[in-house]
Amino acid sequence: MPALPAKLTKSNLPTKLCATCGRPFAYRKKWRSCWDEVKYCGEKCQRNKPRPGAGPPSSPNPLV
Repeated sequence: MPALPAKLTKSNLPTKLCATCGRPFAYRKKWRSCWDEVKYCGEKCQRNKPRPGAGPPSSPNPLV
């Protein structure tokens, strides 16, 4: 991960992809001390993070 620029402006904020939804999200000031550890774009994605070894959910009543 490259070092953050000395002066952050909206045009040069670093971005990452969310591990749950795959959408890009930008650096926030509250993540200043832990940006390298941030994996999710928000609390909802963090709560719904994919479980290891879990496959796609199967529907109980498949339409045939």
